[in-house]
Amino acid sequence: MSKSCLGGMTDYSHQSFQDILDDIKDEKEQTIFFRNQILKNIDTLETNFYWQNNVPFDFKSIVTYAIRHYDTTIIELNDIYKDLNIEVKEHHIKRLERIGTVAFEINVNIGRTWHNQYNSKDYGNKNFRIVESIYIDTRNTVVNLLDMSNIAARLNDFIGKVNPNIKKNNPWFSGSFYIVMAIIIFTGLAVLSNYVHWVLFPIIIIGGILIIFSVGTLQLKNDDRITDKSFRTLVIEICKRLPLIKNMLKKT
Repeated sequence: MSKSCLGGMTDYSHQSFQDILDDIKDEKEQTIFFRNQILKNIDTLETNFYWQNNVPFDFKSIVTYAIRHYDTTIIELNDIYKDLNIEVKEHHIKRLERIGTVAFEINVNIGRTWHNQYNSKDYGNKNFRIVESIYIDTRNTVVNLLDMSNIAARLNDFIGKVNPNIKKNNPWFSGSFYIVMAIIIFTGLAVLSNYVHWVLFPIIIIGGILIIFSVGTLQLKNDDRITDKSFRTLVIEICKRLPLIKNMLKKT
């Protein structure tokens, strides 16, 4: 959708749910573009030793902070976009509002720093013109992100909306694979119990349970039932349990 000429003033009250999804996706792409452009310009200035020696510390600090916010925003918008295609929840509203709030703070601080604290503006220097481009790109990006708060306000009307195209698997159908796997694993354990020392048997059981949980986690990710962030968390938690088996083997 077309944005307002004033940052944070875009009217989303009449927008459809699909319009909101499209804007979130477009905003992520714009943030990636400007973030990369800013980093490229900083790299040029560092090569020329201008960024280190001629740019005020306060300005560099706010730009660095802005870049970290853009990195977080890119990840957040990507996850939120995927989530919204499944179901709209309250935490999506809060996360978008937070993006807009931080963008507002950066917009105020970088404007104050540029106009009141950056005193050595050498417009005849080509390196300074690159600094000016960094300022413009940084501020334009946060001004665009101010609209995340307005998107959040409109998205609040859709809390609980579920994508009707998502397949609702019959629990007997979707669970049959895991039932078969559990039978195979525990049948194998029963057979192993006749060949291994009884001390090792608890370790084998724990390993079998971890395998079932691992496959279940992969299936949830494949069905887009969990986000990338949740998937990483589950994988980390499963891996944390592996030292338990290692320690038990050492004791054995």
